[in-house]
Amino acid sequence: MSTAAFRRDLVRLPNLVSLGRIGLIAVAAAVFLSGWRLTGLALGVPAGLSDHLDGWLARRRGEVTELGALLDVLADLLFQLLCFALAVHEGVWPTYLLVAWGFRDLTVTVLRASAAQQGFAIPSSRFAKVAINFNYYSFVVLGLDVARPFASPTVTLAVHWLGLAGAHAGVTLQWISGAIYLVRYARLYRGTPG
Repeated sequence: MSTAAFRRDLVRLPNLVSLGRIGLIAVAAAVFLSGWRLTGLALGVPAGLSDHLDGWLARRRGEVTELGALLDVLADLLFQLLCFALAVHEGVWPTYLLVAWGFRDLTVTVLRASAAQQGFAIPSSRFAKVAINFNYYSFVVLGLDVARPFASPTVTLAVHWLGLAGAHAGVTLQWISGAIYLVRYARLYRGTPG
């Protein structure tokens, strides 16, 4: 790919949405950590919701690109990493959730890179899509858990357990999808000739 092709793909609307999402994720995290928790949450929710917008625009406009796929994955990973890290930093979720999520996602990233080098792809599984949805909904609840905008201690406690349960379900489903990816990889693996 030439520099001109890279520039052309970079300014396509779906890719600009992905870039905007990456920027918004960074700003939301910075605002949140600066003590403006509800404002950070208000910025983070559109960043999470826009996850589907870039892909939809790319398909609708016939502008699906390799760069767009890369930016989408980067935005997804950054969003999830920052949310899990913020949850651990704030003492709301246990550290093992961040480690379990990170280990799984790094493993799948490496599997996909190896598959690409061998000339095949590992398609997404339904479990992965459901897992990400669980995580994204849990991140919204996480924001409410940290910001604690509710006067009732009972509601605050319910919000905490709802987010924690959703995060556990999401990470568990991600591990199931990771096992599916590993099986698909093993079936298509070409190995070293000779």
